[in-house]
Amino acid sequence: MTQSVAVSGEPTVELTLALRVSTDSEHAAAIAARLLESFEDTVGVTLTARTFQAGEANSGQVVELAGRRRRLGESAPPLRIEPDSRRVLLRGEVLEFTRLEFDLLLFLSRNPDRVFDRVTLMAQVWGLSGGNGRTVDVHIRKIRGKLEPALTPITTVRGVGYRFDGTAEVFIAD
Repeated sequence: MTQSVAVSGEPTVELTLALRVSTDSEHAAAIAARLLESFEDTVGVTLTARTFQAGEANSGQVVELAGRRRRLGESAPPLRIEPDSRRVLLRGEVLEFTRLEFDLLLFLSRNPDRVFDRVTLMAQVWGLSGGNGRTVDVHIRKIRGKLEPALTPITTVRGVGYRFDGTAEVFIAD
């Protein structure tokens, strides 16, 4: 491990890890990216990786995780939504969500700063073209009960519907 000072005056740390995984070349980059993504989300650093085929020393495919850079010392957003595994983590702790609670939270978080009325949410999340809009209210209340007081990302817009305002507080691991 080497430590140096970046041009901006902030200290940087360079750490080299070697990990050997045997797989076909088609999946190597995806596996490396997934491992780095997991590590990056946990530690909060910028990472790059090279994948090599056996016997190749200098010609690797570089995998960079773009758009999710944090400086050393910055913390990860407190809420993490993992659509593939259908998990929600609040500060690293797994929260239990029903299927519809998860789908509603994911839909709102993927469409931040937009107000959705109950009818639209019923159509988008439940797949229904009608129904009792109070069902949405109950699910929003249950979601809030699981996230509050730590987070309050869903805002009620009186007479209209709901808006997701917590974009800085959530990370969606797509």
